[in-house]
Amino acid sequence: MAEQTKTRRGPLAWVKRHKKLMIFLVIVLVIALVITNVVRKANKAAAGTTYQYVRTTVLQKTTLSDSVNVNGTVKSGSSASVTASDSVKTYKVTAVNVAVGDTVKKGDVIATLDTTDVEKQIANAELKLSDTQTDAQKSYDQAVEDQSTDLASARADLEEAQKKYDTLGLDDYYGSMADGSNSGKTNREIVTEYYTRYAEEIAGYENTLANLRIQLTQAQQDGDADRAAGLQGQIDDYTNRESVAKGQCSIPELGLQGFDAISQCYNQIEQLAQALDKAQQSYQKAATGASRSVDNAETKLEQSQREDDTLTSLQTALDNCTLTATMDGTITALNATVGDVCSGAVATIQDVDNLTVEVTIPASSVGKLKAGMQCNITSDATEDTVTGTLTRIDPVANDSGSFGATVTVNNQDSGLLIGISAKVEIIVSEKDNVFTVPRDAVGTNDDGSTYVLRKTGGEGVDMTFEQVAVTEGDTNDYYVEITGDDLNEGDVIRATADLTQGVETSSSGDGMQVMENGDLYVGDPSNMPEGTVVMGGGDAPAGGPGGGGPGGPGGQ
Repeated sequence: MAEQTKTRRGPLAWVKRHKKLMIFLVIVLVIALVITNVVRKANKAAAGTTYQYVRTTVLQKTTLSDSVNVNGTVKSGSSASVTASDSVKTYKVTAVNVAVGDTVKKGDVIATLDTTDVEKQIANAELKLSDTQTDAQKSYDQAVEDQSTDLASARADLEEAQKKYDTLGLDDYYGSMADGSNSGKTNREIVTEYYTRYAEEIAGYENTLANLRIQLTQAQQDGDADRAAGLQGQIDDYTNRESVAKGQCSIPELGLQGFDAISQCYNQIEQLAQALDKAQQSYQKAATGASRSVDNAETKLEQSQREDDTLTSLQTALDNCTLTATMDGTITALNATVGDVCSGAVATIQDVDNLTVEVTIPASSVGKLKAGMQCNITSDATEDTVTGTLTRIDPVANDSGSFGATVTVNNQDSGLLIGISAKVEIIVSEKDNVFTVPRDAVGTNDDGSTYVLRKTGGEGVDMTFEQVAVTEGDTNDYYVEITGDDLNEGDVIRATADLTQGVETSSSGDGMQVMENGDLYVGDPSNMPEGTVVMGGGDAPAGGPGGGGPGGPGGQ
């Protein structure tokens, strides 16, 4: 009965019961697939081939540097030419104070020119200027004197006209006034006041008489003798009254008696007012004219006292006869001889302590460069490398499509010489204490992972290698940084992951094989260690980098 109740288990139940065993089997299967893939690629690349050489490099910590190498010419950091100005280019040299190689300071005398001619011209110009200034001063003084005289005369005429206008020509204008109310008034004001008062009174009589005369004429025309006689009597009476009133008009303060005398004075006021206005105009005209004359004379005097252009030019020419250094530096060229005239640059001064290297950068490299990058400079004149700094890059390409640039030498005692050629390495980036291999030494698996081939045994074309997983870092045109947990200093790395590198001829029967342990083997299959990959074979001569002869950096 017990056997009848036993349950039969299927494959799935067996897998669940042996889970650890299944995981182990899967791992083994994956490793087998990887090895099979390597074998397939290796056999495809090297089956039936003979290796002439195998390049290798020794892994060691170093500095990975990315740089741009250019050529240039050493030049002075700054330079200046000492030249004679156009005004003195015909003057002869009388002294030369320096020689090529001399060190000078700004302002030091380089050479002097003959000043005889320009000094004579200056003396004549100064004499002419002095005469001009003297004449201008005399003209100004005369204008001031004339102004004073003319204004004094015009002022006297104006004052006389004003006095006549105010006094009306009466001598007692300044006498005491009988009427205190008239004190402080001018004769003109007193006459005007009295005349106005008396004229109003006399006008009353005149109006009455005019009316009576009209009535008399009417009575006469009507033939009314009695009325006419009466009107005539009234006219005679008012005429007599008017005469008495006129006689009684007086201005005691001015000694005027009678209306006619007062009227005569009053009628002069308008004429005297016109004379006063004319005197005022004359005075103003005299003042304006005299002032204008003085201003013109003063302007000419000021102009004569200004710096004369001719004299200034001559004085400048005299100063230019002394040729001086325009900067601190060393005389590198001299073209001045006593007795000769100056033409072109008399001397060239250069700063030999602060040097630059003028270089040309290809368009393909200029994009990764910028001012401030450090540089290494080498030349035939220096045994050691000189440091510098990239200080300028032209923003526009030249006719050849490249870019001019300046590298400033850091050390004043660099040993570089002006004018020589120099090679400049512009450092784009540097990374210290890293493993580097040639860029071709890194291979890539189908899954994108990267590796290098590390030596496991053998020599020359008989070396064996194994894959070591790595991660790529910074790179330059030739080398790449690699990192990996299994890398060690001193490891011998195949210089190229391309297994066809170094193949010379085909050979049937020999080939690259991969053994169970995954090692790669290069050489005769008959000597192949058990479990090793065979790469090529035959009696290939040793040579080439890593192939029994010297190679690239780290090669063996």
